[in-house]
Amino acid sequence: MQTRLALMLRSRTLRTAVRAACVAAAVAHHGAAQAASGPWVLSARDASIYAGTEFQRIGHLASENGSFEDEPVAVDSGISKFAVQGYVSYGIIPRVQLSLSVPFQDVHANRTDGPICTTFGLNACTRTTGFGIVDLRAQGLVLDEFYGAPVSLAVGAELRQGSHTALERARITDLGEGTTDTGGYLSLGRTGTVGESGTWSGYVELGGLYRFPNTTLDGRPTPGSEFTGDAEFLLGLSRAVSVGGAVGAFWRPFGVELSEIDLADPDRFASLRVVNLRSGLKLLLRSSDNVVFSASVLGTLYAENNPSDLLSVSAGVSVYLPGRGDN
Repeated sequence: MQTRLALMLRSRTLRTAVRAACVAAAVAHHGAAQAASGPWVLSARDASIYAGTEFQRIGHLASENGSFEDEPVAVDSGISKFAVQGYVSYGIIPRVQLSLSVPFQDVHANRTDGPICTTFGLNACTRTTGFGIVDLRAQGLVLDEFYGAPVSLAVGAELRQGSHTALERARITDLGEGTTDTGGYLSLGRTGTVGESGTWSGYVELGGLYRFPNTTLDGRPTPGSEFTGDAEFLLGLSRAVSVGGAVGAFWRPFGVELSEIDLADPDRFASLRVVNLRSGLKLLLRSSDNVVFSASVLGTLYAENNPSDLLSVSAGVSVYLPGRGDN
């Protein structure tokens, strides 16, 4: 009986840690990554709140031949972005949660008088400040490892609202491409223990988005549909610290090449075919079961018609708020 009770308590503690880690690790990134956080969901009436910041910088664009083949094109002195990110999740019923991500961003060119900024025209490098793409997700847990399944499996639906970014979509310093998008995703993951107090977790997530087009160029809806993939593994030898790696992919299979875009068209960047692969490191620091500090560094591995040297550094704090639901 004592052994069974100990296992039950340990399982509950692990579930709490996983839930906090899921939200802490969810850092939204426009264009190259989604707010992936694994298949785990909050219990009914539980909530999580994440607040953080992110800095991004790009210096070069890869052509259609890829960042390994041609020398990437320098974006003058580079483009920098600073964002404040809010992410809220709430368990609406058992095994189902809603999540809302809202970023506020400032994007600017380090110099606006370079050849790229002047050649592209349409105020390509004008400083842009405002709300970025708002992301709403509904996620349902289909299989739960804590109740005997070999893995946890979730399916989700996603709605992204970016129509408010339409006026600036022609800029290199844009906050979005001015569209409303909808799609779904599948997330598969597992957690475990290491020694007496350590934990590990890993997941793979695949998704797709239909982007309601702004226009049609050369017979193709613009922008076209997109597909994403994300994977992450975290290891903690104690409850206080977890470290690990993350990889991700972003693919827009249909569109024109960078050398073919119409510089006079406001949807010139939305019309691109895009490939982006990235990887990086993540760190979680737990001050308690309910409060987690997270930090990540991500960079481009390979790109086509996309930044070849994107650097993203983010940090934030998540707070897990247990409700009175069935845990």
